[in-house]
Formats: sequence, C-alpha cells, structure tokens
Amino acid sequence: MKRIFLSLLVILSVALALKGEPANPRDRVVVAYVTSWSSVIPDPFVMTHVNYAFGHVSDSFDGVRIDNPERLKMLVDLKKVNPELKVVLSIGGWGSGRFSEMAADKKLRRSFAADCRRTVEQFGLDGIDIDWEYPTSSAANISSSENDTKNFTRLMKDLRTELGPDMLLTLASAASADYIDFRSIDPYVDFVNIMAYDMATAPRHHSSLYESAFSGRMTSDKAVIAHLDAGIPPSKLVLGMPFYGRGGSYFSSFCDYKDIKTDAQTVEKWDDAGKVPYISDLNGNLVLGYDNPRSLKIKCDYVKEKGLLGAMYWDYDGDTSDGVLAKTVAKAILGDRYAQTRNADYAGNRVRFKALLYYSEYVEDAHRQFAEQTVDFFRKLSHGNGFSLDVTTTLSGYPYERLAGYDIIIMPDVMPGAEEERAAFEKYMENGGGWLGFHAAAYNDRNTNWPWLLKFLGGGTFLCNNWPPQPVLLEKDAQDHPVTRNLPDEFVVPASEWYQWTPSPRENESVQVLLSLSAKNYPLGLKDVVYSGDWPVVWTNTDYRMIYLNMGHGDEEYSDAVQNLLFVNAFRWVVSQDHDGDPFD
Repeated sequence: MKRIFLSLLVILSVALALKGEPANPRDRVVVAYVTSWSSVIPDPFVMTHVNYAFGHVSDSFDGVRIDNPERLKMLVDLKKVNPELKVVLSIGGWGSGRFSEMAADKKLRRSFAADCRRTVEQFGLDGIDIDWEYPTSSAANISSSENDTKNFTRLMKDLRTELGPDMLLTLASAASADYIDFRSIDPYVDFVNIMAYDMATAPRHHSSLYESAFSGRMTSDKAVIAHLDAGIPPSKLVLGMPFYGRGGSYFSSFCDYKDIKTDAQTVEKWDDAGKVPYISDLNGNLVLGYDNPRSLKIKCDYVKEKGLLGAMYWDYDGDTSDGVLAKTVAKAILGDRYAQTRNADYAGNRVRFKALLYYSEYVEDAHRQFAEQTVDFFRKLSHGNGFSLDVTTTLSGYPYERLAGYDIIIMPDVMPGAEEERAAFEKYMENGGGWLGFHAAAYNDRNTNWPWLLKFLGGGTFLCNNWPPQPVLLEKDAQDHPVTRNLPDEFVVPASEWYQWTPSPRENESVQVLLSLSAKNYPLGLKDVVYSGDWPVVWTNTDYRMIYLNMGHGDEEYSDAVQNLLFVNAFRWVVSQDHDGDPFD
C-alpha cells in the first residue's frame, strides 16, 4: 500500500511538472542582485532573496574572498526588518577566476566548500550562489579546462555536503544553458537563475522575451526552453531580467534604467513581437534595448504562466530612486505576499508615520548628487525605523489633500515652483505639516516671487556665498536643543558653498538658530571670499514645524558621522513635533 501511495505521489509530481506549475505558488521567489560597489540600501520587502555580488575564489584556490564585507553585514541586518528575507553570497561574476583550478583538485574543492560553510555561518547568510562564467570557457579572460563541466558537478555535490539540506545552493546560468550538466547537478541545487540578458548588442535587443525583428539569436523564452530541455524542472527555474539597457550609438554599452532618457535624436518605441521597449534613432535603428515596467510585468506573467519559480534581476541599483522596477516585479510575482510581508507587524517595521522626499534631477550636478545621496540615506534610515518613505521628482499630482497624508516632507535641492504646487505646500505647512530642507531648497532672490517663502524661512533672502566649496568649522548656538544637544560644541563639516542671508534669520524673533559658522573660518573662500558677518547654518522658524540646514553640495556629504547624526536629529525632531504626538515614543 505504501509503495502504491509513493507511486501516486511521483505521478502527481510529474503531472505538475508537465503542467509547469509549482506545487505552491506561494513559494515563488524574487531574487535581487545587490552589488558590493553600490551604496543603495534595498527595500527588504520587494524581494525574497538578496544575492550579494560578489565573493571570489581566494588567491590560494581553497577559500572565499568577499568584496566589501562591511556592506554584506549591512545587508544581512535587513533580515531584522524582514525576517523572511534570505541573503545569499554570490561567488564569481564576469572575470572572476580560479574556479577551474579549484574545482579540478579534490582537496582544494572540498576546502573551498568548507570555507563557504564557514562564511555562511560567520555572516549569518542563508546560502551560496555560484556564478562561474563559464565552465570550459575562457571568454572572461579566466582559466578553463575541458573537464570544467564535470568538475562543476563535483563542486556542487561538495557544496551541498558542506552546506547541508537547509542552506540554499543556487547558481547563475548562461541563457543558452551551455557549459553545465544540469541533470547531474539537479539533486544538489535549489534553483537556477537564468541570465536572460546580454543576449545581444545594439542594433539587436539584449533581453527580448520573444523572437522579433529586433531580437538576437537568443530570447528569454528560448532560454527557458533550453533549460527545460537540459533537465531542470520549471519549479527550479528563475527568469533573469535586466534593470539596465545595452546601447550602441547615442548610448553607452551599459546604461542603468534610471539614467535612460531620450533626446531630439532618439525615440522610445515598443516591440510588440518581442514584448520589450527600445529606443531608436530617427531612422528607426535600435540604439538601446532595455526593459521597463510594462515589459517586466509581461515577463512576470510569463513566469507564472510557465510555472517557473520566480524572477531575478541585475541589479537593484539600476532602478529609479522610487523603485519602480523592483515594485513592479514584487507585485507581479509575489502578489498578496508582497502586501502581507510589507505590512507584517515585525519589530521595527510598524509604519508609525509617512515621509515624502521631493528632489529635482534638473539642477546643477553637485546639488543633484547630494539629493541622490539623500534618497539613499533616508531610504536606509526607513528600514527598521518605523516609517515609510515615498520619493518623487515632481510635485505635480500632489495637491494639499495628498500632501496632508505625510508627516514630513524632505527637500534636498529644490522648492516647489509651479503656483499650484506652492499653494499646496503653503497650506500643508500652515496646517501643521513638517519640513526638513537642505541647502539649495531655501535659495531665493528677487526672481523667486514667493513672499510666503520669505516668511517661512524667517525673512532672509540670499546675499552671497563663498566659492569654491570648502569644509568649515561650526559652533553651537543652542546647547540644549534636541537637534544639537548630543553634538560637539564645535565640529568640522564637509565642503559646501555657504549662504549668507539678508536680513539674517537671527533677527526674526520667531527663529531659533541652532548652528552657525565659526568666526575662526574667516577669511573663507578662494575665489569668492567672505571675511566677516553673521552666517546661521541650521535654524528653525518656531512658527512652523521645520528645520533648515544649509548643507548639501556634492557627493561626499554623507561621509561625516557627526553631520549624519545632525541630519538624523533634525529629522526625528521635526517628526516628534507633530500635533498628534511623537510617533517614535
């Protein structure tokens, strides 16, 4: 009877595999590659797995070397925010060598596998992802051997032995399904990430879902079929998707999605056969192939229709600041699980207030760089600190009724410009809204034509500034204010162009100055030199729930721990002054 029951289970499993449907759709995964060289802190709720790129085979061929281990520890800490998140070390990558030598030697191979286990235990990881590009090939300028495919299987067996049944063992695979004996490794691996990108170069699309006039030899659909034919069941296949484009003329060969823009010489188009967008020149030639939310949604639907395990993307940092691509994939693949996980009542994950960060991409480079770092800083701060962060580069579509849903608005580099946007922000602040502004967000002169802004900032208009940007010594004006209480009496902050105002905000009885330029800085500047005067740097207008910080010029602003503490203090103080009480309590 037991044998009959087992036979029925086998038949049922085969039937499900032929149908192409995982036994439980709630097991679907979203795998996000996060790189060691980026600084963005991912939203831990838009993926199920983080693959940290990269570790490498050590120079001695018998262990693991990790790029930027402190960043890996930071990503593992995201599991405190979302305990369901898995963090995996991806070992390899294009040009990462020493695999062939290690895998060919039994002693080295087993020592490497043991060190993988040690690394997993040391960092609190959930497993290992092998990204050997590619066994038997030296295309990446690494060593290879005709025995690599056989030795790859031996490596995966040794890794499974060391990692045990509970740790993840995955791999990245070429779209063609070449180089690896998948039937041999199937018993050892949890799933396979298909790198269904870089499958062509302009004027061909590098990540087309289906064959079209613009696709190359390989497509995502053909890649899936190749892996199924190679012996991997659909329930172990994860379809890779790019968060970048591949270009020719007009574009670089590699272009992050967040940086893709058309101009007068280029046009965005849709390939309805391939189900992907592309950019063409005025003659209709494809000059950039990429994916966008529309094509990613179609690919995610394909994943579900084919019964695949899930989706993977390279890489998280290529997305826009508001995570439009990552959220598209999470919603499409995870469905209700995405909403339920995000709203789960984990410790440190109770959404106690909402923040909106508004910045402009159309400002001078130094201000834009600071704004982009501000997005990263507050996105990182939001993970585990009980608030949600929305990011926008436009206030169009944010009337007062929508702004009123936020407890604080952060403006790194710009103030609203259109009349209706100004009116909505005025009403928001006059009705108790919170504001944290930096540097150019308060810039105003005779062309600003916004009398309310002068009142809000304390009455001062821009008078002059030093140049070029320089670090300065600040001194505390308010010893006991919560924003400055835990700061040194004097401290140096990173370089900026420092604004002087007329009249000084200090002359307004409603203004409390918290930090000022020390007189020890004078003369300040090399080209535009200032020799004296009152230079408030951080203040609050006590008629409003606001802090202004005249800081933020360039991409080094968040390198200073004391200044970062000041930013956090100011943010927390503005939020804590909410009429409904301090949400941090």
